Amino acid sequence: MKTDCGVYVTIAPDGTLKRDLAAVRGKIPLEDTTVEDEIITFSELDFGPYAEVVDLVITSAAFIPHQGRLEDADMNVFQFIQDTTIDLVTTMEQDAPMFGTLTRAMIEDCIPEDDGTGLYVYTTTAQIISILTSVMYLQFEVNDILSDLRHGIPIDFEGRYDYLRMQELTQVFEPDSGGLVSRYYFRSISDYYYFLLVHFISGKPNVVLCECCGRYFIPQTKRKTLYCDRELKNGKSCKALAPALKHKLDASRKKVIEEFDRAKQRMYKRYERTETFGEKPANKNLSYNEYYQWLKRATDARDRYLAGTLSEMDALKIIDVK
Repeated sequence: MKTDCGVYVTIAPDGTLKRDLAAVRGKIPLEDTTVEDEIITFSELDFGPYAEVVDLVITSAAFIPHQGRLEDADMNVFQFIQDTTIDLVTTMEQDAPMFGTLTRAMIEDCIPEDDGTGLYVYTTTAQIISILTSVMYLQFEVNDILSDLRHGIPIDFEGRYDYLRMQELTQVFEPDSGGLVSRYYFRSISDYYYFLLVHFISGKPNVVLCECCGRYFIPQTKRKTLYCDRELKNGKSCKALAPALKHKLDASRKKVIEEFDRAKQRMYKRYERTETFGEKPANKNLSYNEYYQWLKRATDARDRYLAGTLSEMDALKIIDVK
């Protein structure tokens, strides 16, 4: 049964992002944020545990054809995929309510009704995989856009990112302080973040890679800023610590930060998305979980190097994967 789940979004005149989540268990107010913070935060999320389950679904899909025959679907495998997906969504709704709720809504909107044909099993499985992998694809796209903006590369709205200019939005009008306020309504993770990306890019953000911690940030002023405000250690931010560490922020330090960024670009272009049942991935491809496992190790190596507890050689050995 289709629910009324979704997220309602309003961007206030001061740029504050106000959101309310209509979840299965009722209305859930989400913390106010900004478009910039939401995009940067999303670009750094660890989908490792989630990716492990998604890889299990993808691997299981290869066993649906009974004895390799497409006309003979193994219904036990198909039921396992459905049950695993339901368990994943339910867990997400508890641990990450917005992602879980929007994933549920996407499944409701995209999974076809059982028409009694043998093709239904394959169509539904392909849709489930497409929905579950979309959030990770989206994170890769967001990181690509941040990298382009950082290097001054114009966003290609006519080609690579044409989906941003063709986005369709659903507006709703709700009572607020005696009047009506316009809000946007989303039932898709991709639609929500595409909406934010349009506003993010239109603001012409000055995307910078912090020379102290190696993470993306948006400076608060138009002045050239090299260090972010994130807490690095002892309750102090990169910006506060940078002057004292200036003698250490040398070419070798930049080398590790830049190599981490380049390696991340290379690695997430190697993930494997298999929608053809039984297809064997090439040696150079990665599963989603393998990518996030590498990212966790590489991020830890970068951070330990920056903290002075890991040598440059050892850090680059962990980060660099050809």
